[in-house]
Amino acid sequence: MRFPFWLLVLVLTARVLAVSPTAYVARMGVGIDANWATFKKEIAAYDSRVPRDFAKMGFTHVRIRAGSELTPAYLDHLERVVKDSLAAGLVPVLAYGGGGLNADASEENVAAAVDWWRVVAERFAGYPEALSFDLFIEPAKAINERPDLLLDYYRRALAVIRPQHPGRIVFLAPRRTAKPDYLPELEPLFAADEHLAAESHFYASGPSKRRDARKWTSGTPAERAQVQRYIDALVSWREKTGVPVWQGAWMPGNYNKGNEFSVPEQVAFATFMACSLRAAQIPYAVNADQKFYDIQKKSWLPEMLPVVEAFIRPSCR
Repeated sequence: MRFPFWLLVLVLTARVLAVSPTAYVARMGVGIDANWATFKKEIAAYDSRVPRDFAKMGFTHVRIRAGSELTPAYLDHLERVVKDSLAAGLVPVLAYGGGGLNADASEENVAAAVDWWRVVAERFAGYPEALSFDLFIEPAKAINERPDLLLDYYRRALAVIRPQHPGRIVFLAPRRTAKPDYLPELEPLFAADEHLAAESHFYASGPSKRRDARKWTSGTPAERAQVQRYIDALVSWREKTGVPVWQGAWMPGNYNKGNEFSVPEQVAFATFMACSLRAAQIPYAVNADQKFYDIQKKSWLPEMLPVVEAFIRPSCR
């Protein structure tokens, strides 16, 4: 197999990026959860300018959310997005949605998910170490009641990935929507593979003015303490295990529910979250690209720029 010249350069220069999960995670910085290979509208509008725009804005990694149907055309597009992200200087994390596992935690769906990674592992063999794999974007719903099946899936997916990617960094997320409290269940996997890192989510669908589990109104001491509890849990687990952690998804507003937070309120929450994660030395990705960037026009949404500034360059005391 002959590499294009640009990819050969990246292979030669990126070897030092992921010598260990700790070194890799330390380089990630601020990322974006991107749907450039997820939704038909974004796929159709995508071009190489998009990752360049995100890098220019100050993002340093991108979590590329990938769908389940690996047609030749889709694989070509997925590879294009990864190549463009690398060329733009972004650290790409290729993240799989888990296929049907959240809806139906069955052996059939585990086998299908493992087959997905077998194909992807073959396609991206030889890529620079800057590329990492995220085995399951957010284990939830049906998989919540099958921690044994989640472990089985991870073991089998790693078994098809490792022959061609022995040192590639792979992220594992716990069940219950990747909550930090469930990371201990994955410790046998981390102990068996030195090239794994942990992914966690909290406030992945944003804060809420009504739901106690992620309540945020004016940033009261109790509301700040609730955010800090998740961060403290990650730090405590990281110190106990030595496994680096990444906050793979959080939203400054509850965009999926129409958003009840004004821009100043989003800025306040984003600033607190970003500053707290930075203080704990935990890199993070914000959910998601289309809330801040118009991919059709290739331009940033002007009303959201204060929020983008708050989570990329927060004013921390």
